[in-house]
Amino acid sequence: MRNNALSLACLFLFAVTADVGESVELPEFIHVCKRSDANVEACVTESVEYLKPYLQKGVAEYNIPSLEPLLLKELVAAEGAGIRITAKDVQAFGASDFTISKLKVDLNQLLFNIDVSLPHLHIQGMYEIDGKVLLLPIHGSGHMTGNFTECTGSVKVHAIRDKQPSGDDYVSIDEFKMKISVGRGTLHLDNLFGGEKVLGDVINSAINSNFNAFLRELQPLIEQALSDAFREIANSIVNQFTYDQLFPAN
Repeated sequence: MRNNALSLACLFLFAVTADVGESVELPEFIHVCKRSDANVEACVTESVEYLKPYLQKGVAEYNIPSLEPLLLKELVAAEGAGIRITAKDVQAFGASDFTISKLKVDLNQLLFNIDVSLPHLHIQGMYEIDGKVLLLPIHGSGHMTGNFTECTGSVKVHAIRDKQPSGDDYVSIDEFKMKISVGRGTLHLDNLFGGEKVLGDVINSAINSNFNAFLRELQPLIEQALSDAFREIANSIVNQFTYDQLFPAN
């Protein structure tokens, strides 16, 4: 559900930060923003807009994942003994149709706050679930599909500078937190209770009749799992460029 804002945040970070590693030549499709720019937020927003066509298919040589579809190999959400959800090989369609609704950049604190909106997101993949949701026992594994509309999300990213023996400054992302909101949605889980159709239909109906409550119950787990996954992705993208490459002083 939140693959939208998370991937978008990662791609935004590609335009604004750097991690550790040997730097490479900055590609022509990255429009850098100067640290002295009085309106760096507008500059970064324009840079991300220019990136959009490249984000649809991805750019493998720079570790930029495709947004159409966005692929997530595995997400694990667990809460003690209450419930455990694993989603694998998830494909999300529609993530490239994002809009940055608000952006705040503090280069002194290396703090980035991004709000994004997405009109529609379709997901499909494999799931495993075991525990209780909406006070109902639920377990099963199989294929899942979902449709979500009026999606919004906010991402808070904090980074720290890391000077390398070469003398170059890189940036390590040490905090990546996201919050999600879905206006409306439907979800279908195949093969619940080992393929017991009657029970499976009851649970799917209960989920979709109470979708907001269902999402609210799982939201902290989903947000944490996605935050961890996208922090790793973001660092794999930005570790190729120095801070000065992406944000020249003048």
